[in-house]
Amino acid sequence: MHFYSPCQEMVQAALELPEKQNVKLFFRHSKRFDNPVNGDYSVLLLTPEGIETAKEIGKGIDRPLGSCAASIIRRCSQTIEAVVSGMDKELCRDFSPDGITLSEKLCYVLGDPSPISSGGVGWYEYYHYLQTGNTEGSRGITLEMEAKPILDEIFTVGGKDETLDLICSHDSHVVILASALFDLKTGMHGDNWCRFTEGLFFWGKRNDFYASWRGETRHFVNLYC
Repeated sequence: MHFYSPCQEMVQAALELPEKQNVKLFFRHSKRFDNPVNGDYSVLLLTPEGIETAKEIGKGIDRPLGSCAASIIRRCSQTIEAVVSGMDKELCRDFSPDGITLSEKLCYVLGDPSPISSGGVGWYEYYHYLQTGNTEGSRGITLEMEAKPILDEIFTVGGKDETLDLICSHDSHVVILASALFDLKTGMHGDNWCRFTEGLFFWGKRNDFYASWRGETRHFVNLYC
């Protein structure tokens, strides 16, 4: 599959995807505005640059669109809409924004990565604790506990052969899966953090699937099933 992305590893990975199978792209939304009013990040939408980047991604897709799912936070479905608006119309002729499945499971985490100053674990600290198995630091939450619901949700979306399903979520969820599947380590300061529109490709079934992340592909059987 041909694919454009600001993340060059994804461009190369797409060329190696199976042609006849369903493929799912699980990715972070495009660039959003900063500095939310009252600290509420849930209301932030895409910047004009973020919209254009998503459209460019759509222009590079040469596989028919399958199903779409997104976090309930608006910028995620906004990203999918922008991607599809850039696609060749013959590849997405049945698409409707109303057809995007909105999922709370693609938004929330079980633990509390809110700032330490407000009683939380801390943002980067929380994911570091998950990655290193420090359940004392994460307050009892494990990486498996965070990753399993996301994987379960991904494999409920679409599945039609020879199509590309789009599933848009947040950096938190991409980092969780990259950590669980590819041993991503981000440290206490967010080293190697997920970039805007970066994500993983999936193909196969829930109990027997392949995933691709940053130039590496791995095979998983009965993971967290």
